[in-house]
Amino acid sequence: MPCDCRRLASLSSRWLTLLLLALTLSACGAAVTRNGVPTDLAQQAQPLGIPGLRAWGDIIEQDQLDKFVDRQARILKDRFGPEIAAGRTPTLDYLAISGGGPDGAFGAGVLKAWSQSGTRPQFQAVSGVSTGSIIAPFAFLGSEYDPQLEEIYTTLRTEDVVEPTILSGLLSGVALSDTTGLANKIAHYITPELLEKIAAEYRRGRLLFVGTTNLDAGRPMIWNMGAIAASGHPGALQLFRDVIRASAAIPIAFPPVFIKVQTPDGRVFDEMHVDGGATSQVVLVSPQIPIAELTRQHLGRNLDRRLWVIINNRVLTEPQTIEPRIGPVGGAAVSSLIRGSGIGDAYKLYLISQRDEVAYHVAWIPRSIPCVSKEDFDPVYMRCMFDLGGHEFQRGNLWSELPPYFVLPPQTKPAPSGRTVKTSQR
Repeated sequence: MPCDCRRLASLSSRWLTLLLLALTLSACGAAVTRNGVPTDLAQQAQPLGIPGLRAWGDIIEQDQLDKFVDRQARILKDRFGPEIAAGRTPTLDYLAISGGGPDGAFGAGVLKAWSQSGTRPQFQAVSGVSTGSIIAPFAFLGSEYDPQLEEIYTTLRTEDVVEPTILSGLLSGVALSDTTGLANKIAHYITPELLEKIAAEYRRGRLLFVGTTNLDAGRPMIWNMGAIAASGHPGALQLFRDVIRASAAIPIAFPPVFIKVQTPDGRVFDEMHVDGGATSQVVLVSPQIPIAELTRQHLGRNLDRRLWVIINNRVLTEPQTIEPRIGPVGGAAVSSLIRGSGIGDAYKLYLISQRDEVAYHVAWIPRSIPCVSKEDFDPVYMRCMFDLGGHEFQRGNLWSELPPYFVLPPQTKPAPSGRTVKTSQR
């Protein structure tokens, strides 16, 4: 799980210093070998040999887009056709969860308080990136999985997730740590029983997405986790776990995940995947899909939709004095880059929401917090952040209907939710 923006400067300074040393010593060690996908086969090779389990997060190939739209159109007709014919308008809710490392505890706390309020909807689709990919399956299955989220985000320690392997990483490895502990934790919570429940919901038409970065292509990739779960393939469970681990694999700090893919003629290669936050901090739907227009084409009218975005980072931070050294300077720069990326993704989802008449709601961690961390994954800190998320929800001022910093002029047309909004400052 990637580090949160506020503390990333200090954490990144360590990794950046080691990275400089790694670049100096890289010629001394043997390179890790792999069986990468040949360029001319990149579009043919598929995980488990099954097409349709994932798509690019920027530009979707037209055949994939057509198949996805056709499937969703059939589902909408089956599920909501009779309701629309009776004169009622269904409401669909969508949840997108960002990266943020241990600050994912904030989002987990929001979800629990939301459940306790009795107002948390069942989400038609849930997406997660990095720490959000760990939250997403449980948020997708509903409130009964709040205890698992609370356990993960209030008891985890650094030693449970990562073991430094600095020397071997510098000389011949692909990362400066071993994340076998993280893989074991994911395997503990992502069970065959949980996979079957996700598969059942996918068959009902609900969607679960996780974002990774395909380093071979340098592009974001969105994985259809429900389709993986429902594939019936004996390798589905391991692929599901691998995608979550890949989504949380901070480049250099954590090792990449090599996901096996197969061509139609049976040849097997591997793709290198890392943290989805390297390309997008929060994702949901491709801008290529005009949701409102397609819904009208297939149902004769649009549906009421609401999007909820949880950014597990602060979009405004307190000033601090940065030491004039390579590590702290680089760390602070990376922190700012990640924060800006998350804000940009919030604006992208807002733009899509405006086009498709979706009521937009976004939440982020307040500028000032009472929590202090003593290690990368500090259970005391994460408990504090978990409780903070719940407290912010209970106060009633968690959600903004505009992305960060955005202000509408007076007498603005009401938002799709029906409420007029003037500012997004919190």
